[in-house]
Amino acid sequence: MELVQRLGLDQVEDIGQYQSGFTAYIRSPWTLPLLSIPSLNWPAGTVVTFVDAIPALALPWKILATFLPMPENPFGYWLAFCFIMQGVGAWYVIRQIRPNDWLALGLAVVFCVWMPSLAARMGHLSLQGHFILLFAVGLYFKTRLEQNTQIGPWTVLLLTAFYVNFYLTAMAIVLMFACSLDLYWQTRRKQILLLHAVPLFAIALSVPLFLGTAFGKAVPDTGFGFYSMNLFSPIAYGNLLTLPSYRPGPGQYEGYNYLGLGLIIAIAVVWWLRKRVALDNGAVIGPFLKVSMLLLLAYSLSNEVYASDVHLLRWNVPGFIEPLFEAFRSSGRFFWPISYLLVFLVILRLSTLSRPLLAGFAVLLVLVQAADLYPTFISIKSSLMRPANEPADLAAWNQTLAGAETIHAFPKFKCNGALMREIMPLQVVAAKGGYNLTTGFISRYGADCDAIESEIASSDPDTAAYVFTRAQFTDEQIDRYKPEGTRCTQLDIWIVCRKDPS
Repeated sequence: MELVQRLGLDQVEDIGQYQSGFTAYIRSPWTLPLLSIPSLNWPAGTVVTFVDAIPALALPWKILATFLPMPENPFGYWLAFCFIMQGVGAWYVIRQIRPNDWLALGLAVVFCVWMPSLAARMGHLSLQGHFILLFAVGLYFKTRLEQNTQIGPWTVLLLTAFYVNFYLTAMAIVLMFACSLDLYWQTRRKQILLLHAVPLFAIALSVPLFLGTAFGKAVPDTGFGFYSMNLFSPIAYGNLLTLPSYRPGPGQYEGYNYLGLGLIIAIAVVWWLRKRVALDNGAVIGPFLKVSMLLLLAYSLSNEVYASDVHLLRWNVPGFIEPLFEAFRSSGRFFWPISYLLVFLVILRLSTLSRPLLAGFAVLLVLVQAADLYPTFISIKSSLMRPANEPADLAAWNQTLAGAETIHAFPKFKCNGALMREIMPLQVVAAKGGYNLTTGFISRYGADCDAIESEIASSDPDTAAYVFTRAQFTDEQIDRYKPEGTRCTQLDIWIVCRKDPS
């Protein structure tokens, strides 16, 4: 928790986006939609979702902050909550398939809480909500075994997921659809298919109140086929057993899905036992879940399939689904449901062993998993401990911006090669100082890159500050753009122009 609290100071990492977006939201007046942030991307505004500030956390925090003193940085608490719920989610799944089996529960908690792909997302806090996937797996098993639709729990889970992270929502929806189809296959009750549309209908009803028309203004992003999973990713990052020649692609950090040597050994043993220990997997795993997991695997590998640096194949995305694929461009993440499902299928199979044998084997697996992942976790901690990067001196900015209401920043995000390190600190300055900002480090964001002159012409120089990135604008360009009667000074990597008070 302390590490995340400290990282909230960073101005050029993702945590800076979350913290500044959260701060701007908490300080903004109540308005509709309820998740709107008028001061970022001013005057159009944006919503909490598009600054990744976790709406499911931000909205209740803002409500409480109206009558209780609340800490400025909530993300350490969110991180602690996610790891606690990861253990609770593992318990929930075990309760469905191996009730009252403490050995199975202990092994499930270790494998789920120590899942390397969970720890690897420490800097992307909304993606820490892997417990959503665990509860989705648990609901699948509960629905399958009890032959009951569980529409209420599915609705609560998917509504929560939608206001945590869209990727996790999409994965949970895949599990729900597999659940619905497998239950229909099992019972032949057609109303099951209609009932499982209720959670999606509930999400659609919530959008006008919480997000308004934000989706209509969202701009598609690219990257599908680049942010993918390597075919060797689940086995290639070990410390006890390494693949020294493994060379993933530059975007395949998004497909980091190492399972850990302990879990890999468990999978190998279960595969070896498959013909020696009878187990009716069909009673738990239906055909549509199997098909769904294969489709998720294919999607995580993307249409550009690599094994290390060897390009195995390329397939063309059909045009009619290309927008959907680009919406979830970091496809390597979609292996996560498979990794958790593997945990529980392995435990289900191993639980058929005698208690003494299972106990000894479980201890061995935990020790191997810990030894294999220890250096990885140390490196993650070291990464989190790095000094905060704060290029913008907030005191100097507030002094320079005294009396200003709006920061007109150029270039805007995604225009003329504007970088995170040029935009994010301005967003931090605006959020902490209470200024409007005409851009922002915002997901699915589009800007009119050629509207510099028209924006400045329509602004009020008495309450405006005009900020130009030094690397993007020459003195001659700034002199041409700035309003008459303004004087410019350099702050860090920016040129700030204000109306001369005299």
